[in-house]
Amino acid sequence: MSPAQRPGRERLRGLFVLADDDPRWPHGPVAQARAACAGGAQVVQLRAKRATDRETLELAREIRRLTAAAGVLFFVNDRFDLALLAEADGVHLGQEDLSPSDLPEDVRRRLLVGRSTHTLAQARGAAREPCDYVALGPLFGTSSKESAYGARGTALLEEVASLSAP
Repeated sequence: MSPAQRPGRERLRGLFVLADDDPRWPHGPVAQARAACAGGAQVVQLRAKRATDRETLELAREIRRLTAAAGVLFFVNDRFDLALLAEADGVHLGQEDLSPSDLPEDVRRRLLVGRSTHTLAQARGAAREPCDYVALGPLFGTSSKESAYGARGTALLEEVASLSAP
């Protein structure tokens, strides 16, 4: 099954919310996911950079229950194994993570796959990988995540978006 034919891929539009375990946020990732579902998100992605694997799996399972009840897609950041264990809809892979091409075929059939990019060259590379979507960022300055690339701006976003335009 090609990435374009995979179930759920057509739902990768609309509000995409990161539920983050950053202690600077007043609410944890489960509360963030609950609010995102109530607020109309189409996708919730768990980004748990500070949690242990066990804690991440617990968070993922709880968020999976919330998103399933709300009809919202759920992705786990970085870890396809935890995404599978939590019965997530997908996994989001960064530049330092496994390449989507490295995922076993049965995993790619089961999970939607997203890819982070920060440059036009990375986006072009991701367009050749078995991905269901490509993310670009950060577009604007942020304190939620360190980036060696800085704010990318909307001009680069337009150029990356044109890679997938019909």
